Amino acid sequence: MTIEQPIYAGFWVRVFAGLLDMAFLLPIFVILFFFFGMDDFQSIKIHSNLQNFSYFNASSHSRYFDYITYAVSIAYVAYFLSSKKQATFGKRIMGIYVGNRDGSKLSAAKAIARSLAGLFSAATLGLGYLPIIFTAEKTALHDLICNTRVFHGKKI
Repeated sequence: MTIEQPIYAGFWVRVFAGLLDMAFLLPIFVILFFFFGMDDFQSIKIHSNLQNFSYFNASSHSRYFDYITYAVSIAYVAYFLSSKKQATFGKRIMGIYVGNRDGSKLSAAKAIARSLAGLFSAATLGLGYLPIIFTAEKTALHDLICNTRVFHGKKI
């Protein structure tokens, strides 16, 4: 009896999965932007506001939009990673899934923690994703923090 070695998902397949997830979330963010991203005056002068935008001068409406998009992103990732498929839509399309080191399903709490740690990986100007290239198990910083792995294959 031979023990089958897992196949870990590399950098580019994870990048494309992330881009697919962004494409899925974009229409939701556009709708949220019109509800929370601008006040009435800004909606009239949206073009000039975009040219002169500074986050520190942003209205409270645009900051609410930021917080809401973070919350939606975290909820989206956490929900799907803790589901039976263990993958977001982008990951499912690319044929990869996220699990504990042994491939088992993440708890909801661990999926939320991984989503929050993923924000930290991104906030480091993307440097948190570089370990994927150099580690044998292709782990990003948020995978190392949460002791998770991204595998090739589809969960049934």
